[in-house]
Amino acid sequence: MGLPVIHEYHHNLKRVVQQISQICLSEEFISLAKELEAFYARTQAERAAVIAFQDALYALIAQNEIELHNSGA
Repeated sequence: MGLPVIHEYHHNLKRVVQQISQICLSEEFISLAKELEAFYARTQAERAAVIAFQDALYALIAQNEIELHNSGA
């Protein structure tokens, strides 16, 4: 029996998950998320931790996309 065929979609999805995991475990992400959460908590935003996590993740994904685009990768 051969190895199962994994479609290109799954390879791409795995790559995205790996990139997001690397971002979420980085010191830059953790620091930014904590800073945003403290700020949002001071403004009494509902679900400050969730919003801070989402905003930090978005910011670092956008930053990485810009860096990838500018490097010609």
